[in-house]
Amino acid sequence: MGIFFAACSPNNVISDAAIGKLFDSAQMKGSFALLENGTDVFTIHNLSRYRDSAYAPLASFYELPALIALDKGIINHKDSSAEAVDGDVFYDSLISKLGRTEIIKTIDSLHYGKGIVSANMHQFWKDQSLKITADEQLGLIKKLYFRELLFQKKSQEKYKSMIKREQNAAYQLSYIIGSDTTQAPYATWIVGYVEENQHPYFFVLNTDAQSGEQLKEKNIQLLKNILLQQGFLKGTR
Repeated sequence: MGIFFAACSPNNVISDAAIGKLFDSAQMKGSFALLENGTDVFTIHNLSRYRDSAYAPLASFYELPALIALDKGIINHKDSSAEAVDGDVFYDSLISKLGRTEIIKTIDSLHYGKGIVSANMHQFWKDQSLKITADEQLGLIKKLYFRELLFQKKSQEKYKSMIKREQNAAYQLSYIIGSDTTQAPYATWIVGYVEENQHPYFFVLNTDAQSGEQLKEKNIQLLKNILLQQGFLKGTR
């Protein structure tokens, strides 16, 4: 059972059919969940997938080696380059540098996902040996926001600044994204939060698509369409 959903009552879970229509328009299948901090109200599309289905974390896994590297000074706290946020080559090298023992120790300490990390240190976050549910992803991003993970608070604060994608007078949008374009159905994770009036709302989007063309861009657009449909990104929350 899901980490967050297990604590929910039917009264604070909203299933919104309009979100499903946005998935259909994007020609994608998947799940979406939005958690309002404070009230713990969930807005969910495809509850069973959100709660029960686990998938390879893909590049959303990079949060862990990034935080380890920030703690160890391997990534400079002044570095906010795009490469240090989603660069596949950068993280492939970083994970190898940190080593299997350090990575597995962190996975175990965080109770991250399910499965056994494969021997291939260049593939385990995408080869299905390690899987994670959308509910677990939401739990991690919420803990990151409140700096409640086992890493130094300054490392968590720095990583939060690294994943901030948009900031204006109306809102701040932060997320981690990972896609697999090697074979259909093409999978994507987007995990993050939107802040309006200094209030965070946490979200997780998990999709499958039959086309891998512009996969990240299409998922980001789907995310924004959902957030707009839910009343975000307008400065009116």
